[in-house]
Amino acid sequence: MDHGLPCDTPAVAVERGTTPLQRTVFAELKDFASEIQSAGLVSPTLIIIGKVVELSPLWPHCTKESSSLVETR
Repeated sequence: MDHGLPCDTPAVAVERGTTPLQRTVFAELKDFASEIQSAGLVSPTLIIIGKVVELSPLWPHCTKESSSLVETR
């Protein structure tokens, strides 16, 4: 955001991607750091930022309630 991205830019963190322990955190950029911290994600975690995140079927569509922790197994 310090470099010009809007605070409502979609973002996702994918912890342990492609494994049975995969977890994802979706949030708007303004809430992203606190949501990751609240979820307690650990390394390895991939971070994706931008409109491409909205293409995920797991992206919450309600912008006011835009962050969620989704565990996938």
